[in-house]
Amino acid sequence: MSRLSASLLIPAITLMLGGCTSELDTVRGQFIDSCMSSGAPKPNCKCAIDKLQNHYGEQGLVAINKQGRPPSDFFDQLANAAEQCRHQ
Repeated sequence: MSRLSASLLIPAITLMLGGCTSELDTVRGQFIDSCMSSGAPKPNCKCAIDKLQNHYGEQGLVAINKQGRPPSDFFDQLANAAEQCRHQ
């Protein structure tokens, strides 16, 4: 492999790997962005999504996002998570 080919290959691989975000990463990022836009600090938002993920699991959060309709206990879980995270 020529030096030029190798020098182009490494950035291309880096771009491809950097562009590979999981559905869960996307859901978490959207949640954190939305949470912060409502005025909450980023650590509280991360804490809240962690607690929701602990409750619903990775696939559960992805499924909730895909369905576009949260389960009946979601807002109670969110309120509990927010309250716990405010006091940490």
